[in-house]
Amino acid sequence: MNSLTAALTNLFRRAPDSAETTADRGGPDSLVWRPEIPLSKEPSQVTMTELVLPSHCDGRGFCLGAAKKHGVYPAVTRSVDAVHFLGPITTQNIVIIQASVNRAWKTSMEVGVRVMTEELLSADQRYCCHAYLTFVALPQPPLTTLTSSQPHLPSQPPLPQGSAQTEDAAATRAVLSESLAARRYSFSLPSSKSDSKLNAKHLPTIQLPAIEPTTSVEMERYNMAQSRRETRLQQSKEAKEEEDKLLSDVRDQMRRWNVTQTESPNLKLPPSEDDGLPRMSIQATFAESVQLVLPQHANSLSITFGGQVMKWMENVAAVSASRFARVPIVTASIDSLQFHRKTMIGDCLTMRSVVTRVFKSSMEIYVFVDSENLVTGKQTFTNEAFFSMVALQPTPSLQPMKARLPYLVPGSDLETALSDAGEKRRLRRLQQRHELAEREIQFLVHSPSIEQTTNPI
Repeated sequence: MNSLTAALTNLFRRAPDSAETTADRGGPDSLVWRPEIPLSKEPSQVTMTELVLPSHCDGRGFCLGAAKKHGVYPAVTRSVDAVHFLGPITTQNIVIIQASVNRAWKTSMEVGVRVMTEELLSADQRYCCHAYLTFVALPQPPLTTLTSSQPHLPSQPPLPQGSAQTEDAAATRAVLSESLAARRYSFSLPSSKSDSKLNAKHLPTIQLPAIEPTTSVEMERYNMAQSRRETRLQQSKEAKEEEDKLLSDVRDQMRRWNVTQTESPNLKLPPSEDDGLPRMSIQATFAESVQLVLPQHANSLSITFGGQVMKWMENVAAVSASRFARVPIVTASIDSLQFHRKTMIGDCLTMRSVVTRVFKSSMEIYVFVDSENLVTGKQTFTNEAFFSMVALQPTPSLQPMKARLPYLVPGSDLETALSDAGEKRRLRRLQQRHELAEREIQFLVHSPSIEQTTNPI
């Protein structure tokens, strides 16, 4: 059980005695989770220590970003605020992960996660990163909800009554209607107000326990959680049609691309006439990955872990960055990520990425995810994010690359607009990185090299 699992499990504990007594009475609130008293932060604080193994790292022994699976029954990841990595994680490290619930609302909560590393030989500890994740609580549906609706099987032309084909078709439908796959595709969590009303009589009402901060630091984080929530809600309401339209057009264009096209002679550009440095088109950095969601990738509601999706996104972003720079790379930051739609066991996820902007020794990579229901064939856009990755020197070190990276050449007005907006996104990341470093110093986090790792790359 990882740290987030333990933290959320503690938060979702049902109040003893009183909850059972209410359920036994069978009253109208028998399905409501009601703790007797507000919970303090102490029960939700969990620390996990894990040894970094070669399977967690790349060929040089560096973790790209150490994205972990997270989430537990009955909660799913709704969003992840920007994550900035201020220090590397290698196979010579022990990872210390601290997680706690900063604040809980009616059906959602913010979980703060701090990652420290410890050297195996010297025992020196170093601050690595901090992340804020928003989880939404979901009730476990009764079994009758799962089996009450039958799957919509593809329609077939009518067959003569009494024929062997008719009997075979009826037997097949009977088997499919009782299968796990039918239960998985016949049940869907409420995604709109109308759906919520239809399922309200089947699903219990959720009221998360309150969080009571007990120290000045906890009170500060409690208040900051509310501030971050208001910022997220305000950003979702602001008019961002221009940016959304730009990214939507970019996604449509990338869906028409193919990995084999990256070797097309039309994409092979001559070196720069000014300094002879290589040039590469944005399309030439295109990478694509397809993953089938399996049970180990999902929680007990068959919903994919948000951390697993982030890991797949980071992997395909690393392919685009490596294809462009052709040197070792590490992840520096991940922009805030919203999960617009859930994905389930059996879904096929397609991750696509391109390098969108190049700086001195770092690159910005845009990644988005499409989901396909393999039964119905329906395809939906689920989430997107910008990754920042740093090019390292070829020698075994963590020093940024000193030589200039190749030039990135947009191939259309759409790609030019996307690349030009990268400078504004970079300034926002540097500001967030600086605020994160200051906040950790304020909270007295032991970080020997934090001053050195906050310099812009």
